Amino acid sequence: MFKITPKPGRAYWGGNLSAAGYVLKDWNWIFIDPEIKAITSPSARFKEGYVFAQENENIIRNNIMVCGNMFQIVAHGQGVAFAEGVSAFFFEEKGIVTDLAIYIQGTNMGAVPQSRRAVECRVVCSTGNDLPIYKRKSSLRFKDICIRENDLENGFCRYSISLSNSDAGKASNLYFRFSLKDKSAHFMHINRSFPLWSSIEHGLSMYIENEVDSYSDNVADVRTVMLEKHIMN
Repeated sequence: MFKITPKPGRAYWGGNLSAAGYVLKDWNWIFIDPEIKAITSPSARFKEGYVFAQENENIIRNNIMVCGNMFQIVAHGQGVAFAEGVSAFFFEEKGIVTDLAIYIQGTNMGAVPQSRRAVECRVVCSTGNDLPIYKRKSSLRFKDICIRENDLENGFCRYSISLSNSDAGKASNLYFRFSLKDKSAHFMHINRSFPLWSSIEHGLSMYIENEVDSYSDNVADVRTVMLEKHIMN
């Protein structure tokens, strides 16, 4: 049985949750332990997320209201497919769009089912020094922001941030002085919380600027609306 389990969920994300809170402007977290089996397909995990959302709709709805009607999801590894299932349920059956989904080191991303319009903005984070199971040459079909972590020979680590609808040459880079050789390749959300969330914040700023430039001739008015929607809530 699936259940909301604050203690196991919080422990999984480590003690550096404040960085996520500041970027998302949200400290009203629900931690979900989907109890995913070691060997399971993305489709199965997607269905499990769909059923979980259906069974826990009221709890999740109440949290959305507490968070200023903002629906944001952060998932790691196999939890990405589960999270897509949660978003799909709320969109397809309740007409609720997930405002932001942040996916960190997702497993077998190319096979993850997606409801394209269920999530307004998807952020995909990966690392060049990951475990073999996470290095499969597959990518999430629908995504908006891509963040890639790579070690450099000069002792710095580079975070390349780009929008999926822009050219690779337009990527923005952030540099941090540390080496991945001294840190666990997996669990970047625990071991490299500050650079990871700094890069996510930078990527969201790029996304907002792009949305403003794409959808209106009156940039000032739309900029205000977008900032209120994505940042001030």
